[in-house]
Amino acid sequence: MFKNIENFKIEDIHAGTAKKSSSVLCRNRSSLVLRTSGAVRYTFSDQILEIYPGDIIFMPRGCCYDFVTLTDAPCNYVSVRIESDASETTPFVYSIKDFPEYTEFENKLSDMWKFGGPAERYRCYSIIYNLLAYMKNQEKIAYTDKKKSHLISPAVSYLKKHIYDCDLKIDTLIQLCGISGTYFQKIFQANYSISPQKYILNKRLSHAKAIMDSGDFDTISEIATSVGYTDPLYFSRAFKKKYGFSPTHYIKQVSFYSQ
Repeated sequence: MFKNIENFKIEDIHAGTAKKSSSVLCRNRSSLVLRTSGAVRYTFSDQILEIYPGDIIFMPRGCCYDFVTLTDAPCNYVSVRIESDASETTPFVYSIKDFPEYTEFENKLSDMWKFGGPAERYRCYSIIYNLLAYMKNQEKIAYTDKKKSHLISPAVSYLKKHIYDCDLKIDTLIQLCGISGTYFQKIFQANYSISPQKYILNKRLSHAKAIMDSGDFDTISEIATSVGYTDPLYFSRAFKKKYGFSPTHYIKQVSFYSQ
């Protein structure tokens, strides 16, 4: 999050649809980009960020990255290009679906900036400043919840042993901790920057990919079961959504390059 917002200035606001994939060698402007539909994966030099509807990502000037869309549906966005004295150089992501002015941001912000007069532009500044305050408050809440990691330690320990079990359920993790489902989700998200559902999914798919790389398997169904999925079709769809290739296609690639 920005350490300061001195001389904060909005240079442009526009809405659009992302390309299927692209590479940016050096971004020339900083932007806040709200994903309004579809999903995108950004690959930076030191991290990979997946952005879904309702997520906003800060893209600092000077950063380089590759991105690819994760869905067949159009990946629409609202981009706010900014200039300020903020020294933040690291991309960051917040979910802002609960931001009180989310609907206005999503549906009206671009047109207000493009076609409105001084009053509408002041309103744009008001929404963006309110958004920054909202994100800062979410950061404080996350910090508080992060200090309560001991409350979910039974679930974390259980996950280390059973993450690839086909009968693993989030309800089991919640019951182990003796707290409400909502509170469990909040503390987990604060500590791992991801929901428990996505954490499990990512770990399973990463392990499946490692199995494919090793060649130590007979069928895709066998791989699916070994990482916790009884339905190979569901597994294949999830794998393609994350990596951009079906398991069959990825296995063919591994086989080709290993020859």
